[in-house]
Amino acid sequence: MQTIILADLLGGFGVNAVAFLSQLVSFGIVFFILWRWAFPAILKTLNRRQAVIQEGVENAERARRELDEATERAEQIMREARRHAQETFEQAAKGAEAEANRIIEEAHAHADQVAQQQIARIQQEAARARAELNRLVVNLSITAASKVISKSVDSNTTAALWKSSLALTKQRNSNA
Repeated sequence: MQTIILADLLGGFGVNAVAFLSQLVSFGIVFFILWRWAFPAILKTLNRRQAVIQEGVENAERARRELDEATERAEQIMREARRHAQETFEQAAKGAEAEANRIIEEAHAHADQVAQQQIARIQQEAARARAELNRLVVNLSITAASKVISKSVDSNTTAALWKSSLALTKQRNSNA
């Protein structure tokens, strides 16, 4: 009795009750599939990417601190060398100057090496993040295309397309 009243009410607004219920069930199925499998995978990937980026930022910050510490150490050694040179200027002027230059060059070389390593690592992580993002965009595009196709074909064709889309998505995820 309620179904007939609901059908009459929807029919009064020009809505086909059977088609509406069919679309509602299809939407529920699609939402469940996305909620159950797609959303957790996307969130997991985003969390991993965030952790990798955070690690890269922390590494860059650590490299900056190491560079500052190396510079400070070089400056401190330079001050000590100057003090020692003033005390024994005649005997150690040439030796202290050469030692200070060597230490500065070593500190700069070490700082440059650490900076280059961190830059290379950040670039690698950025490339991995871009590749992962590209893979996610492809998977989401496939899912979106499946949704569009499912709205424009009958239910038998929809079921066949969903099965092939899920198989393709599983295959891509297992290859990645």
